[in-house]
Parts: sequence; C-alpha cells; structure tokens
Amino acid sequence: MENISPEILEKYKKAGEISAKIKSEVLKKIKPGMNILELAEFIEKRIFELGGKPAFPVNIGINDVTAHYTPKFDDATSIKEGDVVKIDHGVHIDGWIADIAYTYCSEKNDLIKVAEKALEEGIKAIRIGAKICEISQAINEAIESSGYGVIVNLTGHGLDQYVVHGFPTIPNVKNDMRYELKEGDVIALEPFVCERNGYVKESEQSEIFAFLQEKKIRMEEVRRILDFASNEYKGLPFAKRWLIKKGFSPFKVAFSLRQLEISEAIRSYPILKERNGMVVAQAEDTIIVLDKPIIITKIREG
Repeated sequence: MENISPEILEKYKKAGEISAKIKSEVLKKIKPGMNILELAEFIEKRIFELGGKPAFPVNIGINDVTAHYTPKFDDATSIKEGDVVKIDHGVHIDGWIADIAYTYCSEKNDLIKVAEKALEEGIKAIRIGAKICEISQAINEAIESSGYGVIVNLTGHGLDQYVVHGFPTIPNVKNDMRYELKEGDVIALEPFVCERNGYVKESEQSEIFAFLQEKKIRMEEVRRILDFASNEYKGLPFAKRWLIKKGFSPFKVAFSLRQLEISEAIRSYPILKERNGMVVAQAEDTIIVLDKPIIITKIREG
C-alpha cells in the first residue's frame, strides 16, 4: 500500500490501540485454571466494547498447538500450570487490521523471551527500502544466537483492507527474498520459537472458516449461512461458535459448513501443531512502514 491516507492511518492506529489495551488486560487476567472459551469470549467482547471488530477468531494455542485453534462453543479446555499459551487476536476498523500475538506461562520460560527478542530485532530492521531477507535474517539470528529454533513453515505477512495474510510473506528463516519495503506497507512480524527448528502439520479440523466465493446453494439453511458468512464477515475468518451464538443450531452449522467447504464456497483453517510435539512460543506486532515506522500494536505507557 503506497501513500497511506491520514484517515486510513488513524483507523490502523485505533485498531492497534485496541489490540494493545486488550493484551495488557489479558496478561493481568490470565491464570492457570482459566477456561479458554471464557478467555476468547472476553477478548472478542472487549474488541467490540472498545470500538473495533474481530479480524479473525481469537487463536489460543497451548504448548505444541501452534495456530488456528479457537475454542468450540462448548469447549471445556482450561489452562494448566506451566502451559505455554499463545494468544493471537486481530482487530479491524472498517477492514484495516491490527494483528497481535503474545505468549503466557505461569512459570519462567525462555522460549517466550526469545520470541519477544526475535520480534524486537526484526522490527529494528524495518525501514523504507529494507529487503525481506534482511528482516528475516535479523529474526533468525536472534533465535539462533539464543540456542533455539524456529517453526520453519510459518511466516510473517502483509496486511491490507479485509486481508489478514497478504503480500509480502516474511519468513522467520534466512532467505534470498529481495522485495523492498515501501512507504505505507503494513506488515506483521510473527516469530514462532521452539527448542530446535521445527515444522507445523495440519491436525484435526478447525473451528475457523472464511468465505471464498458465491455458489448456487439449494438448501435454504445452508444458503442462509453462506449469505451470513459473506455479508457479515466480508471474507475475514469466522468461528463456528459465532454462528451458533447468532442462533443457528450446532448440528445445522456443522452440516452447512461441511457442505459449503465441499462446494468450495468457504475454506477451513485446520489446527496446526508442531509435528514432533515441541512446545512453541509466539510473538507478533503490526508495523506501518513510514520514514519512522509505527508499531501500532505496542502497549503505550500512561
């Protein structure tokens, strides 16, 4: 995105401020014994209360669960002592998105510090004209120098209006990508740190979906859910439990989403786990590339 307008810049900043405030609130509230559905609903409710909308369902990944886990409508999972809990949430104002992630553990855990340090070093490398390979190298060297590894097949990404994962892709490993950041680019850096280099694999079916395209659907209930997904979320990811809270029955939601995925009207986001069961920590901020880059999701003091 070039020559970002003052109006759009303010919407990004507002989304970032909401994200940062919620992060601060969550880190004061979260504790062992907390139910993750309660945590997700707290975050999503606060997004609305503070004047934003969720850009995607809150992701809460525990230990080796790395991405795309959002609680089921009746999820009974609770946080245990020592769990490494990744919390990833997005806020949008008229489609302009701030994406943030952070990791909690009730015990001291070096993975968290390394993920935060890698994010910090990556942000330091951001400037107009910076090459993707330079940012990736800064992230990777921070992780390697700490004696840890990275999830190789997950990356940072660009953001645009109603687009969570857009161009450019920003790997967390060294590469030769020569794209140079331009003024007005909006990017999210997102290192995932583990004991040694690892990979995620698709696990059980996700609770997260997104509208893809219009299709001729004959069954009325299925059609209603497709229309709702298209009009309400504008292509952004949504949770199965959101539909249930809107009054659709759990059975009809599950059946309809299966039919819509088969017809390629929607896509799903399978839960991603580290393939060898390694524990993973995550840190993420959203940055607008300007003469002086703005970290819109940074918690501001005072």
